[in-house]
Amino acid sequence: MKRKNLQIVSILTIAFFLISVQSSFSQWSLAGAVSGVGTFPSISVVDQNNVWVAGGSNTPSIWRTTNGGLNWTAVPTSGIPLDVFCVWAVDANTAYVGDGGSAGGQGGNASFYKTTNAGVNWTTVLSTGGSAGFINGIVFSKTDPNFGIVQSDPPAGAGQPYWVAKTTNGGANWTVTNPPGVSGAASAQNSIFVVSSQIYGFGSNASGTIILTTDGGTTWNARSTGVTGTFNSGAAFNGSGQLGLSATSTSLPNIARTTNGGTTWSPVNVGTGFTGYCTCKWIEGTNTCYISANVGAAGVVKKSTDAGLTWTTMTTAGLTGITHMEFKRSGTTVYGYAATANGAILKVIDIVTEVSTINSLVPSEYSLEQNYPNPFNPSTTINFSIPKSSNVSLKVYDALGKEVATLVNEFKNAGNYSVDFTATSNLTSGIYFYTLTLENFTSTKKLMLVK
Repeated sequence: MKRKNLQIVSILTIAFFLISVQSSFSQWSLAGAVSGVGTFPSISVVDQNNVWVAGGSNTPSIWRTTNGGLNWTAVPTSGIPLDVFCVWAVDANTAYVGDGGSAGGQGGNASFYKTTNAGVNWTTVLSTGGSAGFINGIVFSKTDPNFGIVQSDPPAGAGQPYWVAKTTNGGANWTVTNPPGVSGAASAQNSIFVVSSQIYGFGSNASGTIILTTDGGTTWNARSTGVTGTFNSGAAFNGSGQLGLSATSTSLPNIARTTNGGTTWSPVNVGTGFTGYCTCKWIEGTNTCYISANVGAAGVVKKSTDAGLTWTTMTTAGLTGITHMEFKRSGTTVYGYAATANGAILKVIDIVTEVSTINSLVPSEYSLEQNYPNPFNPSTTINFSIPKSSNVSLKVYDALGKEVATLVNEFKNAGNYSVDFTATSNLTSGIYFYTLTLENFTSTKKLMLVK
């Protein structure tokens, strides 16, 4: 995808003044600033202290902090000939960046690079070939750090097959696949999402369309989300891959939401005074998700704790123009960082409710407990126990046996688990059933929604 220019609402010096006055009242606060990263920088969060930022204007500019934004250090870029448009950091010293194929991101034989010594040396990992490649994103799974993908625009030009490289061993080896192209379409910077080694994808610039696979890249589907706009800049899914959000660069305050893995989508309005370029992030193992915008009168980040049904505005220290944000969850604490078009970096420390193990004891038998509260509206909690590691499915059905939600659909270690179910607005009052399925065990219980 070619670079997009954002309107910068204030120069950095003015922003610093505003921040000094307003930061004490903000949920997001200033975490320093970087320079030379262009108007569309990308960010990657390793943990609460280690964060990398990358961008550039015809030449690469990469920065990192190891103390939570108190200080930022320029990372050497020898070995990277072009400005870069995405970054993924593994730790304080190891990171990947991807370029736009030619100076200014105009497309070409795009490449992505890796350092293991904080930029002292960079090596080229792979190149796309062709004349129109643009590395849109490098993303690893939050739950399986050995799995990751790198995604590029079609190297042979818009409408031609895409380019995806994937690793299953933490970046030691990569294999390239070519998902089918979409007529006239390229793809969108930083729209890449990775749920697991089976479920991943990216946004395109075919209005309102995302490209995803649910079988590890064997097959790919172009899903229309129903929202319109220049390109799908935001896409995010929960841990099961069933609940998801999507938005385009011009669709805000309207986004799309799916409860069935992207097969169908419903419109959601996140609230007025919130427009422009959008990014979406879902905190793994929770019903918490975030959306950023270019412009917002009260703040340019919104948060949902009910899987995208309702949204509240988070203040952002007087700054707008967020280009990219990333989060790292540690237990129930989330550390978020966001890059802006003028180089200022924002930071938030937030608390989330996780879908997690209840305790460290390994149960002796399988069990599915009665949900609580029951009856409920709109949320209830379901606990279950598995005595050995297995692929686990927990789904909710209506009285006619139609699936209405997938709460868990992934490999789980032996343990005791708790998961929340939030009824969507289209579910009516009545009796529903939830079923836990794994190797040699199936159990179903009844729950009642009362609105």
